[in-house]
Amino acid sequence: MRTGGRARRPGALLVIGLVLAGCGLALPVVPNGATSKLPPGRVLVVARSGSEENRSTAETTAEMLLQSLRACGDTLSARELQAAARPLGLGGWASSLAERLQSAGWPTPEEDRLLGQRFGITTVVAAEVTAYEQVWGKYAKFTRTGIEARAYDTGSSHPLWRLQGSAEVEDMAGRAFQHATEQAVQDLGGAICPRQTFTIMDIWRSWRR
Repeated sequence: MRTGGRARRPGALLVIGLVLAGCGLALPVVPNGATSKLPPGRVLVVARSGSEENRSTAETTAEMLLQSLRACGDTLSARELQAAARPLGLGGWASSLAERLQSAGWPTPEEDRLLGQRFGITTVVAAEVTAYEQVWGKYAKFTRTGIEARAYDTGSSHPLWRLQGSAEVEDMAGRAFQHATEQAVQDLGGAICPRQTFTIMDIWRSWRR
């Protein structure tokens, strides 16, 4: 019995290695081995808001997403970009770019090169709150939050992907919106940067069964 187990192990590990290697060709790997949807390099995370009255909510949500994505690599906010740009004499440009990104636009090709060469930024992620409401059901009040993230590649000057996260909580007095937003951010962050996955030993045990 033991001899047979040893005989199968090299083949299983070879298959696992090929699978993991194949995943790594297109996308980076986060610390736990799951595939991330963020290319290598620094990631600028900005809040996108359609109105001034919603900006505070959008910025808070974007900051929560930024913290969630730190497991994938180096992330920074629009404020951190502006702080890094000031000593280079680029503070005004960074502020203007941040305002445009927070409304609806993307960088120009010239700005893409500047972001990459001066700040190492390869990806811009714009986070927008798409749902933030409370509705009454038959027996309780429901709080719903939805978040959409759009990614843009500064190397090719093209959009990368568009993902959404959402959550709904029931009859939670006091912090319903906070709790729903946290869940929606977790949902979205998990789609961008997966955290729950099998380790190599988990895959090996599953194959053995």
